[in-house]
Amino acid sequence: MEQMQSLPAYQDFRRFADGSPLGREMLGIPAREKVSATVAEGCPLPLARDAMRWRVGNAYYSFLREIYTVVELRSQGVDLRVHPLADALFRVDAWVGSKALSLRVGNENFRKGRDEGRKVPTEKLLADVYPPLEFATLELSPATKFGRVHLPAAHHLESAAERLRT
Repeated sequence: MEQMQSLPAYQDFRRFADGSPLGREMLGIPAREKVSATVAEGCPLPLARDAMRWRVGNAYYSFLREIYTVVELRSQGVDLRVHPLADALFRVDAWVGSKALSLRVGNENFRKGRDEGRKVPTEKLLADVYPPLEFATLELSPATKFGRVHLPAAHHLESAAERLRT
């Protein structure tokens, strides 16, 4: 996105991952290596490729969802800040002042409104931060259509904007 100075279509993203030195280093080569390692462990090649394609597609859709949410909330007067490290290390998708926003899709296997599951909640990761943070979560219901980005509804964004402004 930084190189294009615009939001990439999925095809642009794939071309970057396969066709540029930086894209190959960041995603193309590691993805191929993981597929090869999975096949070496006994997984059929088509299944390993499909699984990687699924994970990469989910990551791309998550990126689009985060960008959309930040743009929409900023358009509603919320001066959100973002940084990839805040997301990667602390699961904070954006913040304003001392309020941290986490955007997620509900999933029984990962958490869905609970403090249990595979992922440690942001609130636990940052529990000892001083001064303390307030946490706002924007949780979407699971997606129902394959091949389409799953975005928060207008009323969810309005509610989140109100929580972040107060």
